[in-house]
Amino acid sequence: MISPLIGPGDGHTWPTEIDVRHLRLLDAIASAGSIAKAATALGLSQPALSTQLHRVERALERTVFERDRHGVRPTALGEVLLNHARRVLAAADDLELAIRRFHSAPSEGLLRIGALPTVFAETLSGVVAAAARGRPVELLAVTSRTALFSALVDGTVELALYMDHPGQEIVPPDGVHMLPVGTEPVFVVVSPDHPAAGLGEVSLAELDGSVWLMPSDEDDEFHAHLTDQCARAGLGEITVRKLDPMALRQSVRHEPRAVAPARSLGSGSTIPGPVVALRGVPLRTRHLLLWRDGSSIDVPTVRSGLVDAITEPAAIRHRLPEWAAANPGWLGT
Repeated sequence: MISPLIGPGDGHTWPTEIDVRHLRLLDAIASAGSIAKAATALGLSQPALSTQLHRVERALERTVFERDRHGVRPTALGEVLLNHARRVLAAADDLELAIRRFHSAPSEGLLRIGALPTVFAETLSGVVAAAARGRPVELLAVTSRTALFSALVDGTVELALYMDHPGQEIVPPDGVHMLPVGTEPVFVVVSPDHPAAGLGEVSLAELDGSVWLMPSDEDDEFHAHLTDQCARAGLGEITVRKLDPMALRQSVRHEPRAVAPARSLGSGSTIPGPVVALRGVPLRTRHLLLWRDGSSIDVPTVRSGLVDAITEPAAIRHRLPEWAAANPGWLGT
């Protein structure tokens, strides 16, 4: 919490505890790119939202957003604040979901499963339903490791799909079991003006001096994995900027040294720019199934079903099909 601050010259004490409500306002403004659009999305008047923003900025004694005729963009302080805010908001949403699900009475026989949005999550419900002997299946979003463990331990979900990275491996709590599904390589999308743009494959060391861009909702575990692997490659401290998806796509196009990690299978939202493989695959994501003691789900069958279900889409959606053909054995196949 931030200590109370007396507004200069006016004798009023401004409300300075930055709570979840304030963080949601800041996140909405950053995502919308303007006060007016954010106010509409939040159901507030523009003056009301501006007043609340001014109060937060006054409490911080710094501006969170720079304003110009194009809208607003985060200041250096704003970037720091928003990176933390999004983690807090994700955790708050997970907590609210866990409490609500815990107190709600499930329908008889309902099988609740959880998933972090990944390439496998799209097919998880169908695969689990096929292995669940007719039980109805409900899929819940799980967006943090803490929420994942809580949901499994307290019975909110019976099985979950998550992921981790080398150096950031999951250690399940007592009563929770884990089975890897497969490992997915991480490539990079680079600016068209980046020196690596014309190369099919580079080492991490060849990306020295790059500006690393990641989605604002990317998990901290991958950030730590990236930082660790870059240090191992001799890059030292790297510059990482977390941006909302639209700003990230624009930055990749216009920042000559921009580099954005991209998992091997494309999603519906594609970052524009040349895709380059990393020699030795130093960046990778491991997909995992986790389940609680007493689960009746045939987890090995679910794993096989997930691998089979992703094989055909992988051939279509792979960012580097020639690389995939030359490097078989990924994603559980």
